[in-house]
Amino acid sequence: MSDISESLQKIHESVEKLSHCSKDIYARALRLHYSVNNGPDDIWSERFLLHERAFTWAKKHLVPRKCSLWQIHETLLEDAKKQNRITVAGIQLTHEESELLDLTYATPVSIWSVLGRLPRFFM
Repeated sequence: MSDISESLQKIHESVEKLSHCSKDIYARALRLHYSVNNGPDDIWSERFLLHERAFTWAKKHLVPRKCSLWQIHETLLEDAKKQNRITVAGIQLTHEESELLDLTYATPVSIWSVLGRLPRFFM
């Protein structure tokens, strides 16, 4: 009889673990769904104060000290287009941009690398 009760207790514990895991997965899915539907628009359009090391770059490109990620991205892209720094291999960064983004100066980098490092203008 004790074998059956031990087995039932193990089954009960496994069901509790599965229930807890499924609730956790559901909560994560809800957070992900919310961030996909509401987060990126807010993050891209919300205005943040630039870090001090980005002030000279911002002044040169006529970007206000309090701006959004979208403004930084747009300014970087427009400047690269004007100077023909966009290639098939990626974007050739200026020395100042490469220091701000902490990316390589000598070789072109992918746009995804640049997008991932945009918050460095503000931190």
